[in-house]
Amino acid sequence: MKAFFCKRPGISVLTLLAVFATGSVLAWQTRQSPNHKLVPLSVMKKNVVKKSTLDWRKQLNLGRSMVQGGHLIQQLKDGSRVTYTLDPDLQQWATAFMKNYELPYAGMVMFEVKTGKVRVMAGHSESNPKMGAEDLCLAPWAPAASIYKLVTASALLDSGVPADTTVCYHGGLRGLRKHHIVDNPTIDTRCKTLSYAVAKSVNPIVAKLATRYLSRRSMQRWSRRYGFNRQIPFEFPVQPSKAYIPTGKLARAKVAAGFWHTETSILHGALIGAVAGNQGVMRWPRVVESVRKPDGRVVIPAVQEDERVMSRGAARRLAQAMHLTTTIGTARRGFRSRRGKPFLGEIQVAGKTGSLSRKKPFLHYNWFVGFAPADRPEVAFAVLLGNPAKWRIKAHSAARMLLEQYFKAQRRRLEEQKRQQEQKQRQVASL
Repeated sequence: MKAFFCKRPGISVLTLLAVFATGSVLAWQTRQSPNHKLVPLSVMKKNVVKKSTLDWRKQLNLGRSMVQGGHLIQQLKDGSRVTYTLDPDLQQWATAFMKNYELPYAGMVMFEVKTGKVRVMAGHSESNPKMGAEDLCLAPWAPAASIYKLVTASALLDSGVPADTTVCYHGGLRGLRKHHIVDNPTIDTRCKTLSYAVAKSVNPIVAKLATRYLSRRSMQRWSRRYGFNRQIPFEFPVQPSKAYIPTGKLARAKVAAGFWHTETSILHGALIGAVAGNQGVMRWPRVVESVRKPDGRVVIPAVQEDERVMSRGAARRLAQAMHLTTTIGTARRGFRSRRGKPFLGEIQVAGKTGSLSRKKPFLHYNWFVGFAPADRPEVAFAVLLGNPAKWRIKAHSAARMLLEQYFKAQRRRLEEQKRQQEQKQRQVASL
């Protein structure tokens, strides 16, 4: 290179002049540019993360909330104040209840049917005390079990299968084999309706009807209608519930009846239990009432648009079957004494039980989802207990106690409102 420039001095001078000129232009452009400083990639990522944390949704943490003025309030780093829809008294009761029973894993969710406002979202784990409501209520850590029967029954009823359709069957209490889904008059000695199958959780009836009337594609479609395999809109991140529909007839029948291949969060369980009580409409939940910014502005989170899952007629028939669950079905003991006296008095409850066991390590998943009152729904709920081999309480009994606390609080509020109104009337009359 040196020899080349020595042989051609003219070219070397011109080259040096060009280099200096280019350098001067680049230096001038750099001084004029407002973003001339190079930023390391690590710093850029750090700045992006820091900026994203200003979003109030990314700062939500129930563990950092405090009771103020009868509400659960969380103070954010930027000075914003988040007001939750949760009822502090019910929230405290639910957490203490689960701690008292020393449950390995447990969670409760309750929300208002008309507004979607979540009143209870509580979780507790004796096995892992670090886990809280967000871990236990918003992640699908348990199989949907027999609450998936609500999805299957909805598909059947909405497609025109009458609720009083009678199916003869045998066995199938704890499992399904090929002979359970094949009609055999010789051994099919019991005959019951679809409504009875929902109330008593009769696996062969649901499996047979699903085999007759529902294709794999229709089961996939109905799973998605009910919120499986999709994102559930909520202020906190919710892990999607999963429903895998196999191609084999027997395997598909097992899913329809509630045997594995499904995973559901407790929040989603409450949504599933609410559809029939909301006339076939999926109303998405919300847990943030408002966010007050440091400058005084109040942000009201947008309400997600409702989605129709099934027709009103199908929803009414499913609701009737779910009501039977607490009167003659699998949850009867949770809501009625041995003599048949209802524990909640005139308040009737509609719901669905579900249970499955995991062997290694052993854990008994026990569900109860539904709505109350059955005739004029106010709240929908889901209770999931991960019980040890020697269980102390079932989900339907825990749900009944939660409802008892809720309606007691409602009566106290009404009585207080009535007292205040009467006091005002007396004050006006005395003037």
